[in-house]
Amino acid sequence: MALPKAQKVQDWLTQFWNIQMGRKVDMQSDQWLLGPIGDVGGIADKFVERLSRVENLTLHKNIPDAGLMDENNVFPKALNPRIDEFYTKTINFDLDVWSQWKPVWGSMGHLVSQLFSRRIQQLNLPQSPIDTASGITSDILTLKDEAGTVRYRIWFRTLKKNNEVIYSGVYSHCTLPSGEACIKVAFPLPQGSATVIMRINIDAHGNLELLSKGEQYGDPGFYFIVADRLGQLWKLYIPSFHERIFVYEDDEGTLRADHTMSLWRWKTYELHYKILPKARLI
Repeated sequence: MALPKAQKVQDWLTQFWNIQMGRKVDMQSDQWLLGPIGDVGGIADKFVERLSRVENLTLHKNIPDAGLMDENNVFPKALNPRIDEFYTKTINFDLDVWSQWKPVWGSMGHLVSQLFSRRIQQLNLPQSPIDTASGITSDILTLKDEAGTVRYRIWFRTLKKNNEVIYSGVYSHCTLPSGEACIKVAFPLPQGSATVIMRINIDAHGNLELLSKGEQYGDPGFYFIVADRLGQLWKLYIPSFHERIFVYEDDEGTLRADHTMSLWRWKTYELHYKILPKARLI
């Protein structure tokens, strides 16, 4: 595997590891897993511009009532309507965020940030609560084709403190080989993507749990997709890493979300959100 001229060594090594440990992507049977991938170098909003150009799409930023999911989403009818509204009309809400690394794991997170995420401006998790104290900017980027059909919905988030990009994720839904409907979020990376497939659970109160946890290929969970120098795509399933997002309405009628990331059995990182309609903010 030759080293591309503009490729960073650490990026090339992780891609090489993914190819050696992974499996070839079948472009027919693996359609449920596929999504946009990034180019060499930084990501930020560059992949959006490239995607628009390559697929001849028109970019729309923060159109009225823009959401992460469309009205025909895969959420069961038992879901709290207010939670459904947040996902289908996301732009109408603001989020207060508090973040925290669990003890020991913070050092590892800082290393990953220095080597990868801060440089490529993707999956750039806030390193301390101070980083989110000034707030987070959320933009909904919608890419449409010539017929006006929405092709991609992207949640583009930056820290107000320094304008660093936290992540730009492509939101959609998919059907697993088992027939289960799930939420899919693809985060383009250099020559590939990190794709999270999340199972949908609704509790007796209409609260939403999204869980990316499984045991094998075809299950919900965390996948790396990498393109080699010949254009062949490779997939690698990481069963040790999983996420849980729990969205609920508290006793005071406020929407909240708890986002937990875990490695094996240990919680490594937490994000807590307070979700408020923009009209309520003064």
